[in-house]
Amino acid sequence: MIELHIYLEPYEGQERELESLYWKEYVQGIKIQEGFQRTTLLKKRDALRDYQINITFDSEELRLKWVDSKEHTEVWPKMAALCQRVSWTGFDTVEQ
Repeated sequence: MIELHIYLEPYEGQERELESLYWKEYVQGIKIQEGFQRTTLLKKRDALRDYQINITFDSEELRLKWVDSKEHTEVWPKMAALCQRVSWTGFDTVEQ
């Protein structure tokens, strides 16, 4: 499995819009993708505009299929447009 952590800093005043878009469009588009396991939206407790989206897929190949999907290409530009900063880190699951 792989996990991607996406770090978002929305523009001031766009926090609620980002949260709404995540639940109404992002989750709806990702949950139908092959190999999708889970997604979580986190908001840093002591910060006004620090968010993190965690997504888990069965494999990097299936995550990349999500990136190329119609659903992703429609919703991700909307998410990114609400943010002054976006970065990410990918992780491979270490299994014994």
